[in-house]
Amino acid sequence: MSKKDSVRFIEECYSLYEQKMYRVAYAILKDQDAAEDAVQEAFLKLMKSNKVFVDAKSDECKRYIITVIKNSAINIYRKGKKDFQLVSLTDLEGVIESSQDEEQDSEPIDLEAILDKLPAKYSDVVKCLVKDNLSVRETSQKLNISETSVRKRFERAKKKIKALVQN
Repeated sequence: MSKKDSVRFIEECYSLYEQKMYRVAYAILKDQDAAEDAVQEAFLKLMKSNKVFVDAKSDECKRYIITVIKNSAINIYRKGKKDFQLVSLTDLEGVIESSQDEEQDSEPIDLEAILDKLPAKYSDVVKCLVKDNLSVRETSQKLNISETSVRKRFERAKKKIKALVQN
């Protein structure tokens, strides 16, 4: 198959299966942007593969393309689960609310004031994870520390925040 034929074949596959691929990816990922990324990744894999089909409409071709998109979507899902684990504000809110419940007559707590009282290494992690909504990986890269350190510092920061709120 010549380069031109290969390009035409991929274009034909795109026009035939792009929407179906998107639906399969979206069913797995439940995210529009991630599903679009999966389709793009799948087509890149299809272009690089040496798999040749006589007809883009054949069942064999369709099964292959669906398998490629499923694998691409699952890879993105797994990567997202591992790499982009976000720590939400609710983690801190739970710590603050449980402390406030113990003191019924307390006034609202200013998170900024509490963060200012934390050591910089803890407040930096909390700001990245909660305020900037960065992932653990992104936070570790930004602060030049390991992902394990990010998680541990966040855990310690929550304990210190709880102690500060209770005082």
